[in-house]
Amino acid sequence: MSEKSDTALMAAPAALMSLVVLSFAATAISQQTSAVPSSPPQLIGAPTRYHVDVERYRFGRTDVTDRQFYSIPQERVDRDTYMRCIDAMQPDRIASKPRHGINGPTVFMPVLAKFVQTGNTKWADACIAMLHDCHEDMKQQVAERKWVWQFEHPSALIPLYRQRLMANGAMQADEVWFRELWLYYCRNLHVWDSEPVEWRGGCHRSMPEAYAKGRAAAWYPDIPEAEQWARYSQLVFGDFWRTKDLPQNDTGYMMGPLLILACGADQWAGDDRAYADASVKRLWDRLLVEIGPDGLINPYGPNGGWNSTADYRIAILERIAAKTRDGRYRFGAHKLLNYLRYQSRQGRGADDEFSYRLDDGAAWLISLAYLFADDDVKPTDPSAGSTWTTRMEAIRIPHTDKEVTERMLGSADPRENFGHICCSWHMSGKEWPDKLILRSGWQAGDLFGLIELHPTSFPSNPGGIMGLNRWGAPFTQIVTSKGASVENRVQVVDVNGTATRRLHPDKLRINEAWQAGKMPNIQSEVTFFKDTPEATYATVQVRNLDGLPVTYCREFVFAKNRFLASRETVTFEECFPAEVAPLWNTHNIGPQLGRHWANTFIHRPVADNGTRSANSPPVDLLVWFAPRPDCELQVVDRLADDPRAIGCPNQVRYLWRGTPRVGEQLTFTQVYYPHTPYRSLPVSNNPNPNTKAAYASELQATAHASGIEVLRDDPDASVLRLELEPGQVEWVVFNPGHAKIALGEKQTSAPLHYATK
Repeated sequence: MSEKSDTALMAAPAALMSLVVLSFAATAISQQTSAVPSSPPQLIGAPTRYHVDVERYRFGRTDVTDRQFYSIPQERVDRDTYMRCIDAMQPDRIASKPRHGINGPTVFMPVLAKFVQTGNTKWADACIAMLHDCHEDMKQQVAERKWVWQFEHPSALIPLYRQRLMANGAMQADEVWFRELWLYYCRNLHVWDSEPVEWRGGCHRSMPEAYAKGRAAAWYPDIPEAEQWARYSQLVFGDFWRTKDLPQNDTGYMMGPLLILACGADQWAGDDRAYADASVKRLWDRLLVEIGPDGLINPYGPNGGWNSTADYRIAILERIAAKTRDGRYRFGAHKLLNYLRYQSRQGRGADDEFSYRLDDGAAWLISLAYLFADDDVKPTDPSAGSTWTTRMEAIRIPHTDKEVTERMLGSADPRENFGHICCSWHMSGKEWPDKLILRSGWQAGDLFGLIELHPTSFPSNPGGIMGLNRWGAPFTQIVTSKGASVENRVQVVDVNGTATRRLHPDKLRINEAWQAGKMPNIQSEVTFFKDTPEATYATVQVRNLDGLPVTYCREFVFAKNRFLASRETVTFEECFPAEVAPLWNTHNIGPQLGRHWANTFIHRPVADNGTRSANSPPVDLLVWFAPRPDCELQVVDRLADDPRAIGCPNQVRYLWRGTPRVGEQLTFTQVYYPHTPYRSLPVSNNPNPNTKAAYASELQATAHASGIEVLRDDPDASVLRLELEPGQVEWVVFNPGHAKIALGEKQTSAPLHYATK
């Protein structure tokens, strides 16, 4: 229900886009006014939340065929495409300067790719000169700091140089200079930049170290370390193979061990089991299903910012496609490359085409993609439906206790500074939900969502919306940190700190503050999932949310290429003063803002560890909370308390305060609706104070909030009628008790339901 009046179309002129002004611009626009408080939204923090390029408003519609609005390439990709990218990076210029120290193997990958393409010895000679300089830099590092710590790229890439140079006749297996280089690296590698070596576990430091030393033992069996290194290398591969999963639940650290597997698992294991085994397939499928329809990656967990490590995925997916002959992985790699071109700093050329000159940081991975790609494997469309994935539980335990190592992994090294558990991570072997993938399809501009389900990661956000995209635009971006950060889910605050903490019974486990015996016993479960051509329905239940005595249930109705509706229910199992709030993290809040809803948008997502603004089509998102008389809308400057939030510094939340009874349930229902940006325009350029500025309609003035009507909203059921465009009626039902609910002339008893009139 909504009030229709002239004041509903009033707002500040576009030139006055200060949030302090705009916070009250739409307060006259309300719906269900008898159910909402009379106070306007509360502002917390400095009033610096809203400023935007006026060009954001120049498109009248979201049209993916308009290259000005949606300029993400949709081009065919093959090995020649990768080489075109490599050539644009000027490999001749790279080859002319071989002095890059230990970073040389990464920088020179385009040069190696050119050698493989052409067979011209000038490229091979440049690679060999670079490797000699790399060796000299290692010696310099050891002289200055006792060891070499760079573990990820040299260990993965230098064996590739050996393999490709040998295959094309540029070096022999018994080259003395290469033997000296590789043994020097392995003997002086300390992956933590500290004394201990030969770390255990399937982690991002231990796996490169074990792979490197295993190659040394295989290539040079006459060395004194050969037997020990061969044994150590196989122990670490066994640590990984035990669960065939990785501890890192993120878009950052995870790529370290995956890169080692992609580059050398066939050499490590002696066969292709790490690519083709049915159980390990979960690793590769994750890399695929997490790709948005526009080729983007929503970051989650510790990450490097927007589209974090997408270039890693390109190389890895090409490798997996070539090994498994599965064209779905090539399809995903090619989506990623086109979006990466869209994000290139080079932008468009004179012919209005996006450049093949990618950012320098991606050069080595695109070169790997060229080396791995097999054009005989034809790209095939992956499933266009929604899904949910699983992963093995990762726990943190004391890493220097050899008794713990023996119990968890076996074959503990008795030497004091050998064989510690890397990063304190251990894979328990218990399977938990991982991600809920909400997919409308794989077409350009399709609505897509990525929901965290896993309960034991740092930060822990089961039920949180990690990413939501439409027309290639992101609507949120999580912080990059390992530490706690509530991301787009309900936040429950124990105000006085008196609630009983629900801790895991295994007191060996370490929490994110490295405290033993203090790990919250958070448990998650997907209790309902159904995917149809029109909508996806899912329910996730989380026990002991954030270690508190509450049960958290989140239901999703994903209306494909329309909107995402969600309902969060918190059930209290103990009485304590609490603040409870569903929330949404974003860049900009406004200009439309009501008492229980807000227009939001990400103007330009933040990339490269907070140092770069990435590209995005201009699209807004309505964040709508079903009105409650006991809640207030807050607009929060996150930077006041958390400098990590620089990539997504503002928050809108719908706050409830009180002391709930044992067994009491609080229910919060939301709608997230992507739409074209709207602004009010003055009817005259005369500065007369009586001149009004107006939106074209009430739907625009409220960012479509006035089109949502609540017919029922309580713990037993919630029913929404939506008319987000005139004459287009949609229904959403949350009905966990399966009661019969009337929807106009129809009815449903389904637990979750979406229908159009």
